[in-house]
Amino acid sequence: MKNNFLQLFEKCDDKLKQRAFTHSSYAYDHKTESNERLEFLGDSVLSTIVSDFLFKHYHKTEGKMSKLRANFVCTESLAELAKSLEIEPRLMLGKSFKGKKVSDSILADTIESMIAAMYLTFGLPSISSAVLDALKIKEKIKSGVKLNDYKSTLQEYCQNNKLKLAYKADTYLTKGGQENFRSAAIIDGKFVAYGQGSTKREAEQNAAHLALEKLKK
Repeated sequence: MKNNFLQLFEKCDDKLKQRAFTHSSYAYDHKTESNERLEFLGDSVLSTIVSDFLFKHYHKTEGKMSKLRANFVCTESLAELAKSLEIEPRLMLGKSFKGKKVSDSILADTIESMIAAMYLTFGLPSISSAVLDALKIKEKIKSGVKLNDYKSTLQEYCQNNKLKLAYKADTYLTKGGQENFRSAAIIDGKFVAYGQGSTKREAEQNAAHLALEKLKK
């Protein structure tokens, strides 16, 4: 359960735990190491845990498994976990964040950093079950999880309204040296929203999600 996830994390080395909560803004202010390298590792570890589970227990096509995995490891899902664990007060943020709301992206990145700390301490087999349970993956699949395919939804909206939809993606490096993708959703030649992700597909899904939210308003 969620408590198992947190209990495992609390057993990690104190320095690893502190680094997992150290945002790049705090690291810059205090000339110390941020959690970006842990985030990079945690992203891959999380993807491996979820991919392994889906491969063994969800006998569908590669495309369907990819969409299902994206649904579980997306910013929204990880941020939801972070909020349930109430980790925000433990975040170490720089002066530039004073009085500002902590974004879901930062919360999600922190969860990935926590997973990396657990992986480095206990190894993959020992943390897999706790991660899967924390994200409620087994029960969501059992109850029939609804896939959020925002790209398809936005494409359908644009087709119905005779609008031209396009995505323009590029890459950038974080301070920790991780390559991330940033994609712009463009409707009828006008920029609507940016999305970010560790893959081009994820960045486009996030861009489509934000574009749909704007269109609703």
